[in-house]
Amino acid sequence: MTQHKLPSRLYLLVPWDLPIQQQLNEANKIKLRHILKHLLHALELSSYKEALDIINQELANLDMSHVLPASVASTQTMLKLWEIEDFNNYFKLMHVQTKEPADCVIWSLLTAYQTFLTLDESGSEFDSTQVEYLKEGFRSYAYMLARVFSLSLEEIK
Repeated sequence: MTQHKLPSRLYLLVPWDLPIQQQLNEANKIKLRHILKHLLHALELSSYKEALDIINQELANLDMSHVLPASVASTQTMLKLWEIEDFNNYFKLMHVQTKEPADCVIWSLLTAYQTFLTLDESGSEFDSTQVEYLKEGFRSYAYMLARVFSLSLEEIK
């Protein structure tokens, strides 16, 4: 498996490769159900250190070696390539393509939460109401991914 520190960039699938619905084999269903279950558990913890330990372990268990920078000749939007590159550079994003989009989407979600936890651990002061809104957003995203990947929500709770 691949060990990860905070990425220099957040990996995002190119928009036209985002899965709306994807059937996974049983092994991937088990793996992703496990990861989402642990993410939801980490979101409930009051200790950010414990939550960060869980997220780091789940990231370490994901193999991202199949992710490659996207080769984009057209934006498939009204935006020009330089505008997208400028946006991506400013926000430290990298659009990628992969044979395993489910892993990449889950990895990006975990990385986003890991970044928040790392910021909080470093002593940043966050409004507790806003933190709860953020956590609720991560929960909602986890449940949406469960639907996209046809994972039983009852088994995740």
